[in-house]
Amino acid sequence: MNDYQQTDLWCITEEGFQPDNQLASESSLGISNGYIGQRADFEEHYSGVTKSGSYIAGVYYQETDQNKAQESGLLNSCNRLLNTPDWDGIIVRLNDEIVDLATWEVQNFKRTLNMHDGVLERTFEAVSPRNHRIKVSVKRFLSMAKTEIAAINYSVKSLDFDGRISFMPIINADVKNPYLNDNEQLWNVLQIKAQQDVSYLWAQARHKNFQFCGAHSYALYKNNEQLKVNPTKIEKERIAGFSIGTDVKKGDTVYMNKYIAITDSLTQPNQNLPEYVCQLALEAKEKGWTKLLEEHSGVWAAKWFQANLAEGSDVENQQAIRHKIFMNNMYFDNE
Repeated sequence: MNDYQQTDLWCITEEGFQPDNQLASESSLGISNGYIGQRADFEEHYSGVTKSGSYIAGVYYQETDQNKAQESGLLNSCNRLLNTPDWDGIIVRLNDEIVDLATWEVQNFKRTLNMHDGVLERTFEAVSPRNHRIKVSVKRFLSMAKTEIAAINYSVKSLDFDGRISFMPIINADVKNPYLNDNEQLWNVLQIKAQQDVSYLWAQARHKNFQFCGAHSYALYKNNEQLKVNPTKIEKERIAGFSIGTDVKKGDTVYMNKYIAITDSLTQPNQNLPEYVCQLALEAKEKGWTKLLEEHSGVWAAKWFQANLAEGSDVENQQAIRHKIFMNNMYFDNE
């Protein structure tokens, strides 16, 4: 573990917002379920230093231009996990102010990888440039029970803000080669579609006979009551999603569950990808956050039982052992 992260048997935790350690934390707190994987980047917009990364197991990018490879510090042609379109994005607004921890005042920041349940959690309070205060809680998991499914719970409580809180859940194919400076897009978008309850993005990797398709649905709640909303559909050149929101007063809490389904042309027939992932995303929404998390955590509970861990007095060593088992069970190179 990194020396700025706390020692605990089951959790790897950092307290306090530390932008200088963001890249290291994105790597060490990343999660996977053996099929899809993701760095622990922020869901909301972040203009600071970050390296978003969403991946599918076994799908690599091969760097073949030796001159560019040497310029970028890569000595030889090599394989690296191919960044897929980002599917965890949720742009959050207070009226027209976009939540951005790089430019907002951040207080009581805490980010935790709960290895026992396989959940990445984050809480913080933030003050906008216009002095609006909110409290945020975010949870994310990649289902071990249904590996094509992921889910995000994003909750915002108004501490002193009266106005509109809106969420823009998106899938974004604006993904460039992170190791070279030629701004080459890694994906050619084949189709983008947003419907009332589900949207999808279908793309093919440049220079590869490989296709990605991701879909997502959503549910919006205010003070624990689900809202019926008419979303603004987003079908941009490289972005598929929605914009949804509600008016709040001081003390109100609004949260959104984002249900994501991911597949690829190695596991499904090409012509069926959009229909397949849309159905999966809607089924995940129908099942709901609580049931999905229960099934996911149940798989982890069984794996930990099989590990037959012995208790020890050296908590730091025990945490390291658990993290190694956790990574082995994820069976994913989360670089």
